[in-house]
Amino acid sequence: MIVNPLSNVLGAEVLGVDLSRPLAPRSVDEIMTQFARYQVLVFRGQKLEPEHQIAACRQFGDIEPHPLKGNTTTFTEMIVMSNVVRDGVPLGFIGPPFALWHSDLCYLAKPAKMTFLYAHTVPEKNGDTWFADMYRAYDEMPDDLRAKVEGRCAVFSLNHNLVNRCKSRGYHLPLADEDIQPDSLHPVIRTHPVTRKKASFVNWAHTDRIEGYSDEESLALLDRIYEHTTAERYIYRHHYQQGDVIVWDNASTLHTHCPDPPIGDRIMLRVVVAGSEPFYNA
Repeated sequence: MIVNPLSNVLGAEVLGVDLSRPLAPRSVDEIMTQFARYQVLVFRGQKLEPEHQIAACRQFGDIEPHPLKGNTTTFTEMIVMSNVVRDGVPLGFIGPPFALWHSDLCYLAKPAKMTFLYAHTVPEKNGDTWFADMYRAYDEMPDDLRAKVEGRCAVFSLNHNLVNRCKSRGYHLPLADEDIQPDSLHPVIRTHPVTRKKASFVNWAHTDRIEGYSDEESLALLDRIYEHTTAERYIYRHHYQQGDVIVWDNASTLHTHCPDPPIGDRIMLRVVVAGSEPFYNA
């Protein structure tokens, strides 16, 4: 196994690993060590059928089926992220024409731990995924802002609040009533369950408000946090190669698709490993 850093922010490529085959326990342990260090890992040159990807993910924990009822594959463990339309029907989910920063399934009581995304078909341009380092964003958060949110909880959701936020930017986000999830209360600043480092956890897509403040005060605080946490100095933009499997830590990063429309077909297969309930230790 060869590990090469991808940027001075976060991320590393991993060479010499074939995810289509079962991994030795020591390899799983080494991958998790590097995962804790780099937060985003890229396994190059993979050739995976859906069964392979699902089996590979299971070696790192229980799989969390996507809660949306209208799945995009015959595998409950997997969804498709794609701009391809066949016979008038979208092949998978496609994001809005703006950066939608979020952490996967953060609106659940136990948000996702790891996300595995397999680059099945890579477009010529604009198919990147952007990642932001929430460890460093927390470490460099202005003192007055940190004092106002440290130890506080926020409401996370998947409901029409997100639809309305998208509508305010001119985008209609389809969300069926059956896909609405109960609200969850999570810390604004999260302690990582493995590294014990602190990370900013709120995000534009799924955080509605910070408890203990008026709606106006909460909105102003969240806007400040979003502006700070998605500053250029915290961002790594991953440009896919065919066969990449990219794995990211949902407890210490935010991510978004590139907001510019892909030039060419983009088909990404996603499987998520279940996580634990977020907590904060002072």
